[in-house]
Amino acid sequence: MYTNEQLNAIYASKIGLEFEFFANEGMDEVKRGLSQTLNKQIRVEEKAHSDFTPSDQIFKLEPDNSGGSGMIELVTGPMPFVESKLIIAKTLKWIRENGSTNDRCSIHVNVAFDGKKLGTPTNVSSLDIGKFVLNFNENAVYEAFPDRRDSVYAKSIKFIVPLSGMTQPSPGRISWKNYMFVSEKYYGVNFSKIPKNYIEFRYLGGKDYEKKYNTIMNMTEHFVLSLYESLVDPVYNAEDIKKLDVILEKHKGIVESYKAYQTFRRNFPKVKLMVDLKTYDQIVETYYPKMREKIFELLTKAGLKEGLINYDSDTGKMQLKNAELMKCFEISGIDIVDCKIQGNILGCDIFSTELINSSMTECNLFGSTDVIDSKIEDSYVSRNVMCKDSYVFGIRGVFSGDMEGGIFRKGRATDFAKFENTEIIEIEKI
Repeated sequence: MYTNEQLNAIYASKIGLEFEFFANEGMDEVKRGLSQTLNKQIRVEEKAHSDFTPSDQIFKLEPDNSGGSGMIELVTGPMPFVESKLIIAKTLKWIRENGSTNDRCSIHVNVAFDGKKLGTPTNVSSLDIGKFVLNFNENAVYEAFPDRRDSVYAKSIKFIVPLSGMTQPSPGRISWKNYMFVSEKYYGVNFSKIPKNYIEFRYLGGKDYEKKYNTIMNMTEHFVLSLYESLVDPVYNAEDIKKLDVILEKHKGIVESYKAYQTFRRNFPKVKLMVDLKTYDQIVETYYPKMREKIFELLTKAGLKEGLINYDSDTGKMQLKNAELMKCFEISGIDIVDCKIQGNILGCDIFSTELINSSMTECNLFGSTDVIDSKIEDSYVSRNVMCKDSYVFGIRGVFSGDMEGGIFRKGRATDFAKFENTEIIEIEKI
């Protein structure tokens, strides 16, 4: 049961919605049917993520091939909560009767508040991300939508680490600008919308989500209340500080190791360091100050516990080998060899590695690498790379590998590329 304050917050919220689905009819018929069902004007756009901004009276319908050819996205403007409930119910019913969803389909819920109704400071642009992340009950969402727990499009936001290897005090004594949080959009919450005075929740969706009205509404209310509570009570209390201290205690050994190579050796005996493939302590210790920032990132952002790190003194680049990183928030700017990874990878050269439920952006993938249930954006994929049930897009990439299942949304491919049971939407042969 909700308190009066909670009910007031729910009914003072403004909700914008994005529905991804497939329809049995063409776009004109979908427009006509949804317009009649929702009693709204609907504008059809020719491309995804069009410039038109919908309102509470004019929605937009546009193609979205992220889930395959024929996927459609209905985007609403912000509406009062009561109206959004009705829109959700009617849209889900229409999809049940006239379309379908698969595991790549989702609902995005955008949340803001009508400050005039509440009479309290609820401007989302002032949200303290740290306060929200510390207190948001993410497990409740994953329990309601268990298939989304490992989704590459709705990854966990429970990621807080110090920005540097210097010890950070608790939030009651320092700015949260000294800590690192999730930032890109492919997490369960997209915080990049804060300057526009709302945040986007991306957790909900999956196959047959149109049959889960009650669960979707429960989660929408959960999102609203979580955001509201962080806005009206932005001060870090004793419980918040305790939570952060637990996180910092977990990273204590990492922070200590930042300062000296010998401390690193003692704290992380299973992570071997090399310079130019040499293991001499004297050489490694000499170069350690040049290595430690990237090592700090691998320990905190990638969860490295065991593996081999080599520093190339000529190029200043590092190679990671024989590591298993299954809770990896981000790896960037290194070579990856003979690893197993689940997470975000940016600007890396990857060799003979297994990638599961991962997102790769501007990477180069080379021979004997296996990619499963992942997203590959603007990347080079060489021969002998196998991609299974994955999603490839980006005109700056080149694909020469093997692809089984999945979606090749947009990009360039050579004559070496092989596709089996893959949905190819837009491809340029080079």
